[in-house]
Amino acid sequence: YYITNNLSIMISEIQLGVHFIVLNFLVNKLPKRKVSQFAKELTECLKLKFKGHWYPKSPDRGTAFRCLEIRDSVFDPVIVQAARVSGISLEEIKAQLPDSFFLWMDPYEVCYRIGDQAPSPS
Repeated sequence: YYITNNLSIMISEIQLGVHFIVLNFLVNKLPKRKVSQFAKELTECLKLKFKGHWYPKSPDRGTAFRCLEIRDSVFDPVIVQAARVSGISLEEIKAQLPDSFFLWMDPYEVCYRIGDQAPSPS
């Protein structure tokens, strides 16, 4: 039960983070089919990345590892992979996302930062 519950919490946080990106930056700006595929691929990539790095009893442990980052137009490899598989060019994504963007997906919390602002709960 404990492992199943941890997995469901992780999936919930990942889905919330992916939906935040999609709804705030990509919907109605890129083709619906590509956005849907990107969301699916990003979710799967994050599940694989976070496996073994999810600590509900110590949510701050591994938080840097679970951060999606875009800084000075350099994309997190997970975003690059999801874009490639879904057929969206990085130029298309770059045009929609902020130049400096961070999204943390931790047990029981998802938060973001754009530019130099303090993290904000989503």
